[in-house]
Amino acid sequence: MFLKSIDASSHVKNAAYLCEAIEEVIDEVGEENVVQVVTDNAASYVAAGKLLMERHPKIFWSPCAAHCLDLMLEDIGKLGWVKECVERAKNICKFIYNHALVLSIMRQYTGERELARPGITRFASNFLTLKSLLKSKASLRRMFVGEEWTSSSYATTTAGMDVVDCIFDEPGFWIPCAEIVQVTEPLVVLLRVVDGEKPAMGYIYEGMDRAKEAIRSIYAGVEDKYRPIWDIIDRRWHNQLHRPIHAAAYYLNPSFRFRVDFKADEEVLSGLYSIVQRMVTDTTATLLEMDAFNNASGAIFASQLCKEGRTKLQPGRKF
Repeated sequence: MFLKSIDASSHVKNAAYLCEAIEEVIDEVGEENVVQVVTDNAASYVAAGKLLMERHPKIFWSPCAAHCLDLMLEDIGKLGWVKECVERAKNICKFIYNHALVLSIMRQYTGERELARPGITRFASNFLTLKSLLKSKASLRRMFVGEEWTSSSYATTTAGMDVVDCIFDEPGFWIPCAEIVQVTEPLVVLLRVVDGEKPAMGYIYEGMDRAKEAIRSIYAGVEDKYRPIWDIIDRRWHNQLHRPIHAAAYYLNPSFRFRVDFKADEEVLSGLYSIVQRMVTDTTATLLEMDAFNNASGAIFASQLCKEGRTKLQPGRKF
């Protein structure tokens, strides 16, 4: 739910001020009811988050996952071959949507399917538009050889001929277009998860691993192909997004914890233990509870109802 907004136009939005503003809300809600504070990645917010964790030992700060994923897509969009393809796609859409007659002709051929697709975030829109163009590829090619187009005044304009050249440029446009859509789809899917209404904390860590593995699979494991994309993802993940709370949430998510391919490596366990140490006072009781959880034992974790709910309910959701 929405709690409040603050008019900060007359203040210098440095770390100290932002921390105090957030603390006011924490006091209103009750510190015992706050686990995590999420902000964007601006330097002042990062500094405010660190200051907040120093003052409140049981509260965690994390950067916005959707913002970080959007920045990953932005960085991928800066790669030379990706940028060129996206610019050509934008020119196609701009030309069609800026001319009512051309737009009308397009809709006749695509069955009212639109090309310009609003995304979850700014940069996701670019890749969703590429996906829409791919779906309409055959229709667009029929359109630009059809009588409605060839008899129009736009067919002889420089801009119109440039668009036609692009539409029929298989190796220069459509092949890289398909590759970009494949490569970015795993990140866009994860972006939908973290930007949705359901709590996503328990899925970010695993989601990033899955996205990277999907990208490696697209390139059949050829490192020279997938490594530039991985480097972009890792740079944002390790320097901005990843926090111990993500690893702990992965470990404590029953839908992952009880799968046969579950992996609790050093990073995951380190994240889990640092979170537990920070949050709980009775470590003995907590260790016993964790043991029951790991072994699916006791009255709750061993019950059939609990086992069936591992993949059907959100982590932390009660029957």
